[in-house]
Amino acid sequence: MVITDQAKLALQDILKENGKEGIRLYSAGEGCCGPQLGLSLEDPQTTDRVEKMNGIQVAIDEQVSSIIEGITLDAEETGEGIHFVLLGLNQSC
Repeated sequence: MVITDQAKLALQDILKENGKEGIRLYSAGEGCCGPQLGLSLEDPQTTDRVEKMNGIQVAIDEQVSSIIEGITLDAEETGEGIHFVLLGLNQSC
């Protein structure tokens, strides 16, 4: 997984505001289009793999490690604030 510079800046602000060191990617269940990926400010679980991506600590649930290969985490500014977007996630219904 790649974290864009825009997503990095947004994540750094969120992590600082919440007193957290990193993010966690986890399985949020199955949907009609395949596995659902969750992103949270939780501390790493004992079975998570922890990596630095563009300066951000990322804890990766073992159930999603193969899913995140080749995807990009980006951030978009909208009228409602910052939204995170996963680009390249192969899900088709």
